[in-house]
Amino acid sequence: MRKALVFSLSLVMFCTACSTAWVSTLDSILAAAAPALIDILQIVAVANGGMLDTNLAAKINRDSAAMKTLAADFSKASAAAAPGACSQLQAGIGVFSADIALVTSTAQVKDQKTQTKIVLLTSLVAGTAQAIMAVIPSCQVPVQGFKMAPPYSLATFVQHYNSILVAKTGNAGVDAVTSKLKLHQHSKLVRYATVGLLN
Repeated sequence: MRKALVFSLSLVMFCTACSTAWVSTLDSILAAAAPALIDILQIVAVANGGMLDTNLAAKINRDSAAMKTLAADFSKASAAAAPGACSQLQAGIGVFSADIALVTSTAQVKDQKTQTKIVLLTSLVAGTAQAIMAVIPSCQVPVQGFKMAPPYSLATFVQHYNSILVAKTGNAGVDAVTSKLKLHQHSKLVRYATVGLLN
């Protein structure tokens, strides 16, 4: 499942080439990946009878927001400023990838079914780091150009993630919390405006 997702997301690089369409693709990936990482921290906290690591959750949100800003800056950079802006963006990606690795390494619980859920979720989210790298234009080429829309499917990621998320573990606390942590494709405003018709 992860390989298929990464492959389809990697196609973005070939379709977007150097256009600014990659910025919205990156934003879409982050809109799913950052909340997913925080959900995993919540599952670990419930399974271990502890508290959510709010410091790490806040760091994930900050690093995700920083990447969005850096991507927007790079997409608008002049030819002279582009290499520096790109280097900053790549550094930001490195920080966010480290966040994913930290969650992966610390997301340990004793309940085997819950641990399996966590491994599957973190593996899926880890694939988003590869997808992010795939959509970033090369630092050595202009950032304007090809204008094809990216094939990245937020719906596919959300569907896979949610199906793993809500699979029952037999741990009452975990099963209760995961049913409330599902990712959505659209903002709360859109979901309310459509009376839930658009998830």
